[in-house]
Amino acid sequence: MIQNNALWIEGNSCCGKTTTLATQLKKWLNTQNDIPPINPPLILSFNREKRINLQELIFSKIETLNCTIDIKTPSGFMINEVELFFPLIAQQLNIKSLFPIRLYPETEQELASQLWRESITPEIISLFGSESIFVRRLLDLLQLAGMAGIPPQEISNRLEKGQVFLVDNIDQDLWKKFDHLLLQWRQWCLDKGLLSYGIIYELYWRYLLPNSKYQQTLLNRYGAIFADDLDNFPAIMGDLFKFFLHHDYKCIFTYNNKGKVRLGLNADPDYLKTIANYCHQKSLTVNPAENMANNLESSLQNLIEDNIIDRDNYENIFSIKTRARAELITQVTTFILHHIQQNNINPADIAIIAPGLDEVARFNFLHFFQANNIPIEPLQEKRPLIASPLVRSQLTLLGLIFRGNGRLIERDMVAEMLTILSPHSITPWGLQPDIDPVRAGLLADYCYHIDIESPHLLPIDNIPSENPKHSSLQGRISYKTFIAYNHIRDWINQIKQEIKEKKLSPLAVIDKINQKYFNNIQSLTYIQINNLREFKQTANHFWLVKSRLEKNIPPHQFLTEFIILLRKGTITANPHPMNPLLKGKTNKGITLATIYQYRTSNQSHRWQFWLDASSNLWSKGGATELFASSLFLRGWQQKPSTIEYQESQEKQRIDRVIHDLLSRATDKIFLCHSDLDVNGNEQMGSLLSLVYLAPSADFINLN
Repeated sequence: MIQNNALWIEGNSCCGKTTTLATQLKKWLNTQNDIPPINPPLILSFNREKRINLQELIFSKIETLNCTIDIKTPSGFMINEVELFFPLIAQQLNIKSLFPIRLYPETEQELASQLWRESITPEIISLFGSESIFVRRLLDLLQLAGMAGIPPQEISNRLEKGQVFLVDNIDQDLWKKFDHLLLQWRQWCLDKGLLSYGIIYELYWRYLLPNSKYQQTLLNRYGAIFADDLDNFPAIMGDLFKFFLHHDYKCIFTYNNKGKVRLGLNADPDYLKTIANYCHQKSLTVNPAENMANNLESSLQNLIEDNIIDRDNYENIFSIKTRARAELITQVTTFILHHIQQNNINPADIAIIAPGLDEVARFNFLHFFQANNIPIEPLQEKRPLIASPLVRSQLTLLGLIFRGNGRLIERDMVAEMLTILSPHSITPWGLQPDIDPVRAGLLADYCYHIDIESPHLLPIDNIPSENPKHSSLQGRISYKTFIAYNHIRDWINQIKQEIKEKKLSPLAVIDKINQKYFNNIQSLTYIQINNLREFKQTANHFWLVKSRLEKNIPPHQFLTEFIILLRKGTITANPHPMNPLLKGKTNKGITLATIYQYRTSNQSHRWQFWLDASSNLWSKGGATELFASSLFLRGWQQKPSTIEYQESQEKQRIDRVIHDLLSRATDKIFLCHSDLDVNGNEQMGSLLSLVYLAPSADFINLN
């Protein structure tokens, strides 16, 4: 039954769906002016970047607000609701109503590994390849089931019916073990007051959303629903929307048939589309006169369908072809540099998009453009936190301050710490650290006293003079180095004394390190600030979890486990979002991104370079699907997927990818191909024919 207050807005990327949503919000707010104060609307967007863009769009359209505007992601909304109403859930489950602590995925994996270690058999390892892969996949399955509204007890049944392992002789007891381990983990977390993402999603759909008291709070708290990009929402959010629709709430939804970026990553677009049956429907299209993307799309589709080349019709699509991958990167970078220098294009109008961005390509692009003073910005980059010299230096400093961690500190770590923490002075060669890497290495060699229980720095003037190497060291240390080293050493000793007197925790010491050495934000890059923020947030989170599990945990034990966790490289720099105004939202450089990153970033560019255009990864949309994700869609037919079905899904996926990317290009597309990939294998993906049909960029006038 169609609800009078519900509107379904459908269209491809960049056709104005989000703008229409913001306009509808403005109209609704204007109708509420006569009855203040009003209940605020529930506004949802599927990821952080889209949320920020939607927020800016709303504020640009609405001058005055008579209610609070708070935009949430689906995950953020459910997390807040479960934490806020946890006593209600605890009452239903008959568990302690502790204040819940949300687990980071890395902490979740570490704790689950410890809990399951004795139960992981050789048979399990043979199926999954390693313990870490098994633990991660099992936890992901719990998350998939939670987002789909499927009880965890049904997970192994779905895996068995879907024949995910393609092995006929799996013992029935093994399927039961999967269920047992997941339920054991779930109960252990609930008893400790710890919540993983998978558990949060299950608690929301299974215990909170059906609760009549909670339902009444929803009706009392929100006045309307506005949700953008439903094609990327999980199934249980569809259940929430249907609840509001049945109560005749004002509901505005947008949907992109060519989107579905998160299909395979917890989203269920086909189920969410059933909501359209309850709504008045509106389709949006892009005016060809206003968007060059339509011409590009028409050209590329003609290439696909006709397999003919007419340079007059395909003047906006070009190819760059080489034999080797390294040669391709060189040609692409040289080509871009040439046209920037000729003022044909600005760096901010260029995007390099790859199905998967390996370290070789990433390094070469960054190194080449930075060496030529061309700004380049990797999009949504998540690198291991331990890769940051600032983070490594803090860990080394903490190891020197707290006893019992000498085994984890090596000489080269001390040398790096001395260079990072030393003041910088202006020299004829620019700004240089007072303890340069060479002198830092000498100091680490001769002044770092290795002791498992109490590692420490020796004073330079107390070095025994009998050793000729030591006497020559003092002559090679400059005055600035001498002063800087002693300041660091004296500060370490001062903090050690404060720990004895005031019983400072590692978190308090981390705060003091940041105040002492990293307080000048203007001297730090945005990436460095992100790394420092993530380091502090991770330390706070780890200390909170450890304190919940082990009362009065000794600082040295916490620090040991924390250092080991970070050195595994699984924690990345992805802190809670800053105010975008602090970041400086306008991108002034070349965008470097994977397909998935680019499609979720809400950006468009004049020129797009499709790197490795003939790679098979283009058929997968540039994103890795979660293990067995297709079995946790509401529309699954309870049987194994056929080869024909998988091929059909790949064709649909690459069609969506092409349409989406073309909608975000306003001038030219460059299909970049090398016969061999980074591993030396032939590239024979589904876009290969287009590469050879498109005119070569070398022979076309691009001005």
